Amino acid sequence: MDPDYPLSPEQIANYRRDGFIQLKGVLTGDELTAMRNAVAGAVKEESVNEDPNRVKSSYEQIFIQKVNLWTRHDDVKQFVLSRKFANLASRLMGSPARIWHDQALFKEPHTGAKTPWHQDTPYWPHSPKREQTTIWIALRDATIQNGCMSFLPGTHQLLDIEPVNLADPQDLYAVAPQTKGLKPVTIELKAGDCTFHNGMTFHYAGPNRSDGMREAFAIIYMPEDTTYDGAVHVVTDQVKDTLTVGRKFDTPLFPVVSG
Repeated sequence: MDPDYPLSPEQIANYRRDGFIQLKGVLTGDELTAMRNAVAGAVKEESVNEDPNRVKSSYEQIFIQKVNLWTRHDDVKQFVLSRKFANLASRLMGSPARIWHDQALFKEPHTGAKTPWHQDTPYWPHSPKREQTTIWIALRDATIQNGCMSFLPGTHQLLDIEPVNLADPQDLYAVAPQTKGLKPVTIELKAGDCTFHNGMTFHYAGPNRSDGMREAFAIIYMPEDTTYDGAVHVVTDQVKDTLTVGRKFDTPLFPVVSG
């Protein structure tokens, strides 16, 4: 990977004010091609035995989601553990960055449903739930037509909102009336561009109305000193015997990767 991507004090300040930021050209050329091929190949490999005629749940209709690909695919691992990405996360969070998990988020053409407005961190067994951040990388162009991301500025300050049921979402204003009057910021990305968003920032992605797959890959980071709160989560289920409530996520599945 190339050296650290430049990040100005103004960009860091804007991220902390708004809860999200767009960065252009974080991946280019051969790096972008290699990452897209690695992630797309892993998604294809893990989808090969799925029944194409199976009726998908409401949640499954949002996107094809594959979690923690780095633990099963070495060609994806090199990108997930990249210091280039992790150092960006660390500078934005203001602390060393520990991996929470990765996820491929592929929204299928025509059938890929909208991703409802939601915050991320309320679903996670983390304490505190304040500074977690996600890099969302466009492996191909992300547009309004194929389901790019939108954000509500400043909503990372809303800390006690009921988690949205993504399979049966409530109206945003019923869940978070504080968001009334806020204007969404929709961000189209070229392949290789990315956004970072705070885990408490409300965000949304529209349906994919295009003829092609919307291919995106997310790596989620938590501050190094984040502790486990004991809540049930699919990522921690497999290693819950190695975690202690009130202690840091100090296991090989959650490495510190900035430095």
